[in-house]
Amino acid sequence: MFIGISIPLSRRLVGGTVLALGALFLSLGAGSVAEAAEIRLLDRNPAAGPGYELLDLGTVTEQAYLHATGLEDGFTSKAEVKGSSLAYFENGIAGDGAHTYETLHIVPAWGGLKTGRVISIEGQIEKGDLEKLKTLVETASFSECLKPGYCPYNNIIMLNSPGGSLREGLELGKYIASQNFITLLPENAICESACSLVFLGGYTRYEGFFFPRRFAHETARLGIHQPFIQLPEGNYRSAEVNQVVRTINQGFIEVTDYLIDTGIGIGFLRNMYKTKPTSMYRLSVSELAAENIFVVGRPSQLTELSRGQMLTYCANIYQSKYNRVSPELLANLQSSESAFLTFVTGQNFVCLGVKQSADAPWKSYVCDGKSKCLLADYGQVTIFDLEAKGKLSGFRKSDQSVIYGVATGIDNTEVGLALKEYNHRVALLHYIRLFANNMGTFDTTFRDIPSSQIARSVPQDFCGQVDEHDAGLVRKLQASLNANGIDVGKPDGSLGPNTRKGIRASNNTLLSRNTETVDTVLLKALGMPQQDIATHVFCQ
Repeated sequence: MFIGISIPLSRRLVGGTVLALGALFLSLGAGSVAEAAEIRLLDRNPAAGPGYELLDLGTVTEQAYLHATGLEDGFTSKAEVKGSSLAYFENGIAGDGAHTYETLHIVPAWGGLKTGRVISIEGQIEKGDLEKLKTLVETASFSECLKPGYCPYNNIIMLNSPGGSLREGLELGKYIASQNFITLLPENAICESACSLVFLGGYTRYEGFFFPRRFAHETARLGIHQPFIQLPEGNYRSAEVNQVVRTINQGFIEVTDYLIDTGIGIGFLRNMYKTKPTSMYRLSVSELAAENIFVVGRPSQLTELSRGQMLTYCANIYQSKYNRVSPELLANLQSSESAFLTFVTGQNFVCLGVKQSADAPWKSYVCDGKSKCLLADYGQVTIFDLEAKGKLSGFRKSDQSVIYGVATGIDNTEVGLALKEYNHRVALLHYIRLFANNMGTFDTTFRDIPSSQIARSVPQDFCGQVDEHDAGLVRKLQASLNANGIDVGKPDGSLGPNTRKGIRASNNTLLSRNTETVDTVLLKALGMPQQDIATHVFCQ
């Protein structure tokens, strides 16, 4: 499958004969041949049925999200959607002081998804598909613009495609944007390579303001990778090489300009250009949300989470914000049966979760480094106030001391640095529970963890690493240290100062290295059975 624009070239052979060379392809990838796209008007709208609820992943503000979910069952027709908010759009965007830009636009976007008509594009995108789509749009009176280029209440283009022509994908995306169509990746859909360009055309940019109109089901897959050149073998003249270079530059610039217009971020471009043409980078649901894509699906309330799932959840969110994975996410991961916490120092990134009771669902709060972190308000004044109310009376004196220390640190430095300085598992998790139980806005601030956010495997960066803070492993490690004559006390599953000293001593004695590293080499040297080791190593 070649995805691209082609330019005829020539090749000069010995003796001066010039033969047709074929075509130069600027492509988004190659793969198996797929069926040509089928473009048709559907009898029903899949998004109108169950399983297409809006998931709260931060694509828009909490106010806009609540506004949309409040409309969940309020509209049964496009006419109702239009009638409810036409006054805000019929003569250009006009607010009344009661709405933000987002709450105005979420109504036609979300209402349109639930009640609009649907054209499906399924299969490989090829030259001529744009004209097919335009013809169907015209014959079916599919576009419902208030005026040219101004279509806040328009319908849906649904996609399920492995890719195809880059040029056609670009033109389809631009046409969709010009009509302000909503785009949808339905349940279990695949949209890769050139299809991603079409999908990202679902947005509006009225009066200088951008708002997304693209929705992806949590089970759908959006895949991207770098463009490449396929050039027939041969000897080329300098003029031909220059032509190739101009084509490459022109293609890259055009694709990049288009993607920037669609509102995607530098992380998307980075992942696209760093992924080899023979591979595919598939965005997590957190990354979809970070690229102004609404994720829909079936809200879940998870009552059980493994440490691997906690790590995956936090790492996916971090990667969507910072376009990389930090090793600190594993090094700082602390958990108990009712709380978890990890953080990255210096970036105000904190990812935590709590359960209010044994059978309650996990709820999560994330400080993403880009907005106010409510955890930063839990400094000395708040903790002293909780102490006065008797909220700290159940804690041991040693744990209270650490809690006071964290509170002092939060008042004087970045949140992650304050947590790092007092990296005491039990006390830090007490601190998290104090925050969750006493903040007063738990129900609106803490979010459910969608199952789709933990369904992916642990990020590759952590594969092969030992989960050294897992309480089960720590107890086995403590028992092994004691068995090797390094007394660390009764195994309690807490990686405290005595255990750390024992780890350093065992590394020194058994492996002649001066470190507190806990890895498979040390565990084997301590005589821990391979089966026990494997259960605490990621991706094994």
